[in-house]
Amino acid sequence: MPDNARHTARLYRRMHDLAVTVLHERDPSALHGLVLAELLRACDAEVVVFKEGDWRMDAGPMTIATGGGAATALTDERACRQIRTGRPFSDYYATTPGTVPLTAQEIGRALDLRDVRRFAPGRRFAFGIPLPGTHSPVRGYVLLRPDGAFTASDCAYGTRIQPLLHAVDRQWELLSQWHAMRQAPSSSGEVTKEQAPSADAGLTPREAAVLLLLADALTAAAIGRRLGITTRTANKHIERIYRKLGTRDRVSTLNRARIGGLLPY
Repeated sequence: MPDNARHTARLYRRMHDLAVTVLHERDPSALHGLVLAELLRACDAEVVVFKEGDWRMDAGPMTIATGGGAATALTDERACRQIRTGRPFSDYYATTPGTVPLTAQEIGRALDLRDVRRFAPGRRFAFGIPLPGTHSPVRGYVLLRPDGAFTASDCAYGTRIQPLLHAVDRQWELLSQWHAMRQAPSSSGEVTKEQAPSADAGLTPREAAVLLLLADALTAAAIGRRLGITTRTANKHIERIYRKLGTRDRVSTLNRARIGGLLPY
């Protein structure tokens, strides 16, 4: 195996191991920070921006991380606006079929980096890793560095880790939904004991995500596709949920989960 291929394989294993760890993390706010730090290291980048959530051209959250600090919300509205409107990847992926990771040079958008440099001074090279899905104009990662263009090996790495990044992102969406639902106030305006995050019936974060998808009437096969896992693995998660809730089928499981405050009515 060529040295570049071995290097890419090592980096993939690191991201794979991190993704497995992340899928057991109970705090959704920690998920993306861990991934951003690994992307910075693996791609030798100085800045990485994650376009999170579903956002419009005029609104939506983003997270930025640098090699010397923790991930933080990107609050520079001018910078956010430039990224949302296609500096340099959003409009390209929104209008071009496919989600192959590419550099700004490859898509002919290197000049757009002049605007990006307003929030990342000196960063002349950019690499985009979009996430598969129906998000518009695009959801994913932009990495920047000042010297040395991103290479074919970087693109190969980005392509290989896309399913892992997609799985982490799906988990973040569902876990965030789970926490928001569990912490919603009761009719009295207080968070009940049943709604408190600690009262989770022993479900792992992954099982909580599967439970939410069960409540959406998804089959095991559909849950597998949504989470990027096999139908067999999805069924194993479902079986463990049944066992922990003391139920035998989907209907009784959802009823027990609602009575216990694990799902809304």
